[in-house]
Amino acid sequence: MLDEIEKSFIKCFVVKSKQDRLLFELGGKKRRDGVGRFCHNAEEILKPEKIKMSGDCLLIENIMEACRQYDISQECYIIAYDPRLDRRICSLNDALKLVLGNGMPAIIICNDLIIVETEQCFGTPTRYILRDKND
Repeated sequence: MLDEIEKSFIKCFVVKSKQDRLLFELGGKKRRDGVGRFCHNAEEILKPEKIKMSGDCLLIENIMEACRQYDISQECYIIAYDPRLDRRICSLNDALKLVLGNGMPAIIICNDLIIVETEQCFGTPTRYILRDKND
């Protein structure tokens, strides 16, 4: 069964027209297809009003600096194309080291703060920092 963390992420950060399909894919045998949707289509999937920062110049240091201003939980949840990383729970620092720069899409969920990395085609992949609350 699909984790409540994933359902909450989808309901809060994914546009309405993509939610049902993504819930279906992440909850079954097509999980990698669901995560793969973030390769090149993140702009179409994510709610634009939730995006606080984005670009291909967001390095780990920049993301950590931006995250310091928010109350981040001790543990983060990873949704990743790489099955070795998918559904892992770890600290934000460890999650960033594991996920960022490995070439495939991944989502780090830390309470109401989300970090999305798209597929790396060339150069640095596009990364997004999303937040549910108004700053």
